[in-house]
Amino acid sequence: MTAAPFEAEWPLAGRQLDALRSTYPAWEIHFRVDAPSAARWTAVLLRPMTARLSAHGVRERVGCPDAITLASTLARQSGLLHKG
Repeated sequence: MTAAPFEAEWPLAGRQLDALRSTYPAWEIHFRVDAPSAARWTAVLLRPMTARLSAHGVRERVGCPDAITLASTLARQSGLLHKG
């Protein structure tokens, strides 16, 4: 029996999820597969959103199609968090 394509990716996704969570502790990060070939990576800011953070471009929630894009987005958001 052969695993579905998204099932074969779970070990890598699990490692990516662990890496993202340890690198960006200010965010609650999740990986979800809605359907084959429809993975979704999301992050929710754990600290309260303020008008100042919003004015600096910080987003309370981000979503990306893959871990690499989410890592890039969170790197940018982290920089904005430190400015805010």
